[in-house]
Amino acid sequence: MIRGLGASLVAAAVLATTAGARCLDSATAAFGQPGAFGVGVRDLTLVDGTRPTPAHGSQPALPTRTLVTTVWYPTAGPASATPVTDAALLTGKRFGLVVYSHGFGDTPAFAEYLAVPLASRGYVFAAPTFPLTNLLVVFSPDGPVPADIVNQPADVSFVIDRLLAADAPADWLAGALDAHKVGLAGLSYGGLTTLLLAYHPTMHDRRVRAALALAPAACALTSRYYRRVGTPLLVMQGDQDQLVPLETNGARAFTFARRSPRELVTLVHGTHTAFAGPIAQESTSSYDTIGCALILRAFTADLLAQFQMATELQDPKTGIDITQCSLPCQAAFPSNPPMQAPRQHALAKAVTAAFFESTLGRSSTARCFLRKGLARENATDVHVSLRGPRR
Repeated sequence: MIRGLGASLVAAAVLATTAGARCLDSATAAFGQPGAFGVGVRDLTLVDGTRPTPAHGSQPALPTRTLVTTVWYPTAGPASATPVTDAALLTGKRFGLVVYSHGFGDTPAFAEYLAVPLASRGYVFAAPTFPLTNLLVVFSPDGPVPADIVNQPADVSFVIDRLLAADAPADWLAGALDAHKVGLAGLSYGGLTTLLLAYHPTMHDRRVRAALALAPAACALTSRYYRRVGTPLLVMQGDQDQLVPLETNGARAFTFARRSPRELVTLVHGTHTAFAGPIAQESTSSYDTIGCALILRAFTADLLAQFQMATELQDPKTGIDITQCSLPCQAAFPSNPPMQAPRQHALAKAVTAAFFESTLGRSSTARCFLRKGLARENATDVHVSLRGPRR
């Protein structure tokens, strides 16, 4: 299809520029460090008056959807890893846009460690708070609505609409974004949101040029699902993920997305929970003991049944089969120590920055790092699988 071909041609051009490119030494550390710019951060309240928010618990349905969106962006200040609230946007340049989708029971703030390196390299990183799956609502008396995932891709598209609009929701962003450089990122449930927006036949947003899925909850997406679109894709996941196991989720997305230029970055002894920014302490046991204790309080068999009632998530014609999914945290925890959270964060930062520099920024150095340097520099911790599109 034309819309899928366009994204693939962009990726092919990027791949072509890497021929003969020299990988930087110590690029893992370099891509994890701040870029040339300072970083600002602001919250925007975006209200979509065309779509409702479903009722949940004692809370009635609302006629609108409110998306409090945290935005990290480049500033004229010196390079820094510490964002400055309400700092002035760097002027005289246009920036690529990356929209991040948080996980179930998660919050945009947990992704700041990924946002800052990108913003300091000249990207705007925007992360909406989804109204019925965020951290506060999951542990509120009224509880979450996991089936609201079907509305989250449109939430992301709405955020893109508003940030790219000539009458942007804040005058400091108007005209500052490049509509031809839009990428998506997401963790876990947000990884599923990203895959829905990148590949779904009706939810797909043709402005998207690249998609990064961190430990995506992709178990329901069959090979049929990925047949229509060739969005460039990078999947990153730990091989000891207890919440959404690699084999039936991230590795499955990588295998099935045959139309896409794609990469699978596997973290040896990596876990699901260690992708969360606040998890910073060292541990001798799986970090997913923390994640599972939290998620199993909220994600019950009844909530899984809500999924199965959503026609958008049970559609053989589209290639989505939610019956292939099971509840999280069903396997025994591994006995070995996990990849330490600071190490997992460092690798996620470097890969995220390099992926969008290579796809949206067309950096041959970044592409060379992902294809060669990442595995070479981190041989004991990282496995990288690469595949081009199959027509």
